[in-house]
Formats: sequence, C-alpha cells, structure tokens
Amino acid sequence: MARLIGLAMLVLAALSLVTVAVEAQQPPRSLLLAYGNVSAIGAEGGNVTGLVATLNEAINLTETGQYDNAVGLALSVLNQAPALARQVEQRRLIEAVAYGALGALAVGALTLLYLRRRELVGSLWLRFRGGDRVTLGGGKARGFLTDSEVLAVLTGLVIVFAVFLAAHSLTGVEATQFSAIGLLGPGGRIGGYPTSVAVNQTINLYVLVYNHMNRPIWFVVYIYVTNNTTPPPLPGSPLLTYQRVLLSNETWVAPLSLRLNETGDFRLVGELWMYNPLNLTLTYTGEYVQLWVNATGG
Repeated sequence: MARLIGLAMLVLAALSLVTVAVEAQQPPRSLLLAYGNVSAIGAEGGNVTGLVATLNEAINLTETGQYDNAVGLALSVLNQAPALARQVEQRRLIEAVAYGALGALAVGALTLLYLRRRELVGSLWLRFRGGDRVTLGGGKARGFLTDSEVLAVLTGLVIVFAVFLAAHSLTGVEATQFSAIGLLGPGGRIGGYPTSVAVNQTINLYVLVYNHMNRPIWFVVYIYVTNNTTPPPLPGSPLLTYQRVLLSNETWVAPLSLRLNETGDFRLVGELWMYNPLNLTLTYTGEYVQLWVNATGG
C-alpha cells in the first residue's frame, strides 16, 4: 500500500512538472492580451512604437524566466492602451469631418460652376472672341456647359469623388497583407552560404523576418536541424526559438549560430509562426526557409 501511495505521488509530481514545463513555454495571458490591444490600435493607424518596444522587453523577460516582471510590463501596456485608442478614434473622426468638408466644398464649387455656366461662357467668349461677329440662329440654345447631359456628367463626378473620399476615410489601410522570412549569409547579405563545414564548426548566419500585415505582429521563428526532407511544419522541439513583435513594414534581422556535432547531410529549417492578433493563438504562416549543409569529419 505504501508503495502504491509513493508511486502515485511520483506520478503526480511528474505530471505537475510536465504542466509547469508546458506553461513555461506559453507567454503570460496578460502579455498576449496586451499584444492583441497594441496590434488592434496599430491596425487603426495609432503610433504604437513605444508600446511595441515594451512588449519586446516583456518577451525578453519571459525567455529568461522573469515572468513577474514581464506581467508587470504587460499590465502597463494594457493601462496605456485605452487612452491611445481614444486618440486614434478622435483622429479618425477629425479626418472624416475634414474629408466630408472637402467633399462638400467640391460639390458646392461644381454646383456654382453649373449655375453660373452662361455667365462664365459669356465672359470667356468676350475675352477671347470679342472681336468676332455673332449671327442669330434658330433653335434651342445648346452648348458644352448648357446641355442637360453635362449636368448628369458633373453629378456623376461629384458622386464618384464623394465615394472616394468616404472610402479613403473609412478604410485607410492597404489590402495586401503578407509576411516573409529569409536567410542571410555570414556577412548579413544574400549569398555566401556554407555548403560544407567540419563537425563542431560554428555556422554563422542571419534570420530575416519582414512584416507587411498592416499591423504589429508577434512573430516566432523555430529553427530545426534535420537530415530528412519532411515538409514544414516539422514535428518535435526546435533547436532554437526567436520571437519579436514587429511594427507594420518593419524588418528584423537576428544572428543565428549553431554547430553540427556529427557527419552527414543536414537541413537547417527556419519556420515562421505568428500569434494571431484576433484569437491570440500561435499559427503557422506557411513561410519557411532552409539550407542544406554537409558536415565532414575534418
């Protein structure tokens, strides 16, 4: 009986250690919530440069096990986010009013131009053709600015202009969204990649990540070393992990150093993951980079 109780306690202890290990790999919930708020504000055009820097500092703290300090930074971001969100809303309201006023001025100018078309045509004719003779003819007077069809054209232009202003003020974001990952050589440039190295020789490369998602994104890069051709995402634990929140249109370059401790052909794979800003789950982007290296004995 005592042995069973002891075995049960060992199992519970092992399960608790597994639970702690799994939780340690996950960022604090408050940090994810702070990221979601910052990403949403950035998507609306808010200046979140300072908040993103704080998020990256908190991420660095979690990587060293300083979760309490990371949570403190996350809470500070959550406290600052509402005020910044209100500023973004006020700015967008001012922009909408400005676009509306500009549209109203354009409509008023075109309307005035149409109502004063005869005077305008007459003054222009007198200025440039005042010395010519005029012969009175029959029929209904028609001209470029007196035809009813011109009114329809002007009305259409006004509508198109108003729709363009409204769409620009309401959206204000680019439609194309993508992310990218790249591998740079030892000099931090494209090319010069090692194809053959000695066992335990240090391989120095750089990982490049680019954010064109039109909002801040929390990217995670998993580095694997394998000798098979299994397509990503690869199973098992990665050799190295890099993570960082990038502003929209920001490029991040991180140094990558590793060694191969046995001979053979190995594939270095870098997978690009991201925390979805809408549901805060870690998602594979489908982007990866790879490099085949042959490790020799000497």
